[in-house]
Amino acid sequence: MTLVATGSPELAALRAIVRVDERPAERQAHARDLWPRGTLKLASEHDAGVAPRAVAFPTSEAEVAACLRFAAERGIPLVPWGAGSGVCGAAAGRADAIALDLKLLREIGPVEDRGDHGVVDVGAGVLGQHLEDALEAQGWATRHSPSSIWCSTVGGWAVGRSAGQFSSRYGKFEDMASALRVVTPRGAYGTGEWFDPENPTSAGRDLHEWVLGSEGALGVVTQVRTRVNRVARARWLRGYRFKQIDMAWSAMRRILQLELRPCAVRLYDAVDTRLAGKGTVGKVKKSSAWLDALRGLVETTPSLRKHTLSLPLSLPRLVNRIAQGASGDCVLILGFEGEPDEVAEASGRAHAVAMHDPTLVADLGSEPGEHWYNHRHEVSYKLSPIYSHGGFADTMEVCALWSRLPALYAGVRAALGQYGLVMAHFSHVYREGCSIYFTFAGRGTVEVYDAAWRAALAAAEAAGGTVAHHHGVGQLKQHAAGRELAGVAPLFRALRAELDPAGILNPGRMFPEQPAPEVAPPVYGVDAVSRVATLPAHEPAGERDARLASAGWLLRHPTPGPLSADLGRVGPDDTRVVGAWANIEGQRIALLPVPRSSAGPDPRRVLPAERYEALTVPIVPIPGEDD
Repeated sequence: MTLVATGSPELAALRAIVRVDERPAERQAHARDLWPRGTLKLASEHDAGVAPRAVAFPTSEAEVAACLRFAAERGIPLVPWGAGSGVCGAAAGRADAIALDLKLLREIGPVEDRGDHGVVDVGAGVLGQHLEDALEAQGWATRHSPSSIWCSTVGGWAVGRSAGQFSSRYGKFEDMASALRVVTPRGAYGTGEWFDPENPTSAGRDLHEWVLGSEGALGVVTQVRTRVNRVARARWLRGYRFKQIDMAWSAMRRILQLELRPCAVRLYDAVDTRLAGKGTVGKVKKSSAWLDALRGLVETTPSLRKHTLSLPLSLPRLVNRIAQGASGDCVLILGFEGEPDEVAEASGRAHAVAMHDPTLVADLGSEPGEHWYNHRHEVSYKLSPIYSHGGFADTMEVCALWSRLPALYAGVRAALGQYGLVMAHFSHVYREGCSIYFTFAGRGTVEVYDAAWRAALAAAEAAGGTVAHHHGVGQLKQHAAGRELAGVAPLFRALRAELDPAGILNPGRMFPEQPAPEVAPPVYGVDAVSRVATLPAHEPAGERDARLASAGWLLRHPTPGPLSADLGRVGPDDTRVVGAWANIEGQRIALLPVPRSSAGPDPRRVLPAERYEALTVPIVPIPGEDD
C-alpha cells in the first residue's frame, strides 16, 4: 500500500479551508468500515484496505460545501464518513479519495415541544448515545436504539435508513427524520420540513425520500430534524418460551395487529435459544455472548469437544442439525413503555395473546426481558478467535410480509447453512410483516464468504423479501438491491447526475448498471395474514371501498378519493403504502411489498400520482369480523 506524503501540495487549497489530516494512521483509520469481509481480508490476506489520500474534518455546512467545490473542480472522489460502524462497505476508502469526516458537526438544538411529541435539530456527526444523553437531561428521547448507538452517527442513521431496537413502536429512522439539510456540488438545500420549492438545486422537488437511504451518493447530510418522545414513565418487559416457532409468529402478528404498539418484540429461533440456554434459563444472552455459547455447544458434545472452534466452522450442516435438533423451543421477549395506564392495559392484553395455549407456552417472567434491556448495547469484541481460526462471522437482516415470512426464514437459513452455523432472531415487527436478523459463522476464504452471501441474497429475493431491512447496501448488496429497486435505479442515476455532475460523491456505490427484469402486472386481492390489499391506484373510492367491505375489510387509512391521490406520511410506527406498481417512461416498475426496507431510497409514496398503476396498502377487518 502506498501512502501519500504528509502535506501534499495538491491539497494546499483544501488545507486553507478546513482541517486536513494526511498522516498514515488517520488515513488508515478511514480505509474501511466494519464490513466483515474487510476483517476477513485483513486476517487472511493481511489486506488492511485502501487508505484515502487525506481526511478532512469540516466544522460547518459552509466548510462541507467548500470541500465539495474543491473536490468537484479537481475531479477528486469524496467519501462522506460518519463513525465507520457500517457493515456493508459503504464508507470504504479509495486511494484517490478524500474522506469527509463529519463528526465535528455535533450541535444539538433545543427541543421544540409539539404536544404529543417534540422535534430537535441535530448535527449529522452527533453520536447516537451523545444525543440520547443530551435529550434525557431534558426529559426526551428519540428511542432510536441500534446496538451501534455508541459508534454510529445521526447522519449515518439517515443515509442508511437505520432501525433501532424499539422500531415496532417508534418506527425506523426514516420515520423519525422529518427534515434534512443536504449539501451537493450544485449547492445546499433542505428536504422535508425544510424543503424550499424555489431552490433551484432540487429543481422544485422535495428529495427527502431520495436522500434517505442514499448512502452519501446524492449529497452530504449536515443536519437532521428528528422526532423525539417524552421519556416513558412506565415500562414492562417479559419473556415467553414457545414450543413451536409458528405459534410465536402468530402471537407476534396478533399483538401488532391488535394495535397494542409494543416497544420491543424479539423472538429467538431454536438455534439461538439453544446456544444461549434461553430455553431452560430465564436470562437472554448478551449480544456479545453467542461466540461463548458456540464454544459451549461444542464442549458439551463429546464428538466435537476436541475441535472447539475449527470443527463447527468446517462442518456447518452437522452442527446446524445438532443445534436445531436439540430443542425446538424458542424464546420471545415482549416490552411495552409509555404512560402507566397505557402500559398496564396493553401489556395485559399482549400477555393474554402470548399465553393463549399454556400447554405450549411457558411464562418466563420479567427476568429475560430485563436482562436483554440492560445489555442491549453491549457490542461484541470476541470475534477475533473466529478469524484467527480461518473463519468468518456476519449478520444479515431481511424483511417480508407475514405471509412470506416462513418461506423467507427457511430459504435464507438453508442457503447460509451450507456455509456456516446459522441462528436467527425476529425483531423490528410491524402490523404487515417482520424482519429476520440472521447471525452466521463459517470457515473459509473470501471466496467462500462471497458465495454464502450470494446464496443468501438470492434466497431472500426468491422468497419475496427485501435484501436489506436496516444495515443498508454498500458494496455488499449493491447488485441485489439494484435488482430489488431496478425500476427506480435509472431515476436515481439521473438525479445523481443532476446534483453531482462530476460524479465525485461516493462513486461506484448504489445501483450498478445491470439488466432490469421484466415486471409482471399486479395481482389484485387481499392478503388476510399480512392485512394488506393490492388495489388499482385510480379506482373510484366508492367502488374500491364497497369491494373491500364485501370481503370484510376496510382501508386502514381511509381516503375519499383514489389511493394515488393520498399517499402522505402517517405516524412513525405506521405506513400508508406497502408496495407499488408504476409506469415510468413507458416501463412498468414495481416496488416490493414490504413493511420497511433499507435497500436504498424509498420513493414509493412520492412518484407523480398519475404514474401509479396499483398500490399495496394496509387494511383492517370490519369491526366485529376480526380474526
